[in-house]
Amino acid sequence: STMMPSRSAHRILAFDTSSARAHVVLLEGREVLAELRLHALATHSTILLSSIDFLLGRSGWTLKDLNLVVAGTGPGSFTGIRIGMATAMGIAQSLAIPMAGISGLDALAHQVSFIRGRIGAVLDAHRSQVFYAEYAAGEGRVRRVRKPLLISLSDLEHYLAGRHLYMAGDVGCLRPGDRKITDAGWPRWMEADLFLAADMGRLALAKKRAWRLGDYLVCEPSYIRPPDARKNRTRKR
Repeated sequence: STMMPSRSAHRILAFDTSSARAHVVLLEGREVLAELRLHALATHSTILLSSIDFLLGRSGWTLKDLNLVVAGTGPGSFTGIRIGMATAMGIAQSLAIPMAGISGLDALAHQVSFIRGRIGAVLDAHRSQVFYAEYAAGEGRVRRVRKPLLISLSDLEHYLAGRHLYMAGDVGCLRPGDRKITDAGWPRWMEADLFLAADMGRLALAKKRAWRLGDYLVCEPSYIRPPDARKNRTRKR
């Protein structure tokens, strides 16, 4: 028989709209109760709200049952991150519950926290670029040792060559010529789920110092590069 989460477990709404992989999840403690996985629909706030409403309805929960709301802070789509964080802040404020913002790269590294060694986390930034961060893992704990950066695929390949790293993330964004990163040698790719909201929820549960509560909720996004609108304005000057 499957173990039921305890009645005292936190009831968490977590969602990530920082990429084309939109993910909305309800968790009871660390257990996923219900989830929706969407492709390329994430940037519209009404879709996010209707997805939340649908999952709550199917689970028999209401908003008032929630103890914590978690949003992905990026790196990724400027518009998607803004919508996700604004939605989380609105829900948290209206219910007077805490919210937490969690990085997608941190959530990826958390998925492979069982290993001992260095972890490289990669998310597709498009335009032949990736978002990359590095972590040290041991005894089930993960610590970031290199802050997120935006790097070209060719520079990343050069940077990773021959290093003893466990890689997690968007292997699909690598070009065929970059497949020198294999299962046989180093770096070594680990299986990872690129729909990240569940791991964001679990990571937030383990990092209570990341929770924010009150009238003046602040959550720091991780855009890494400026939004296109700002770059376009700069070009026109």
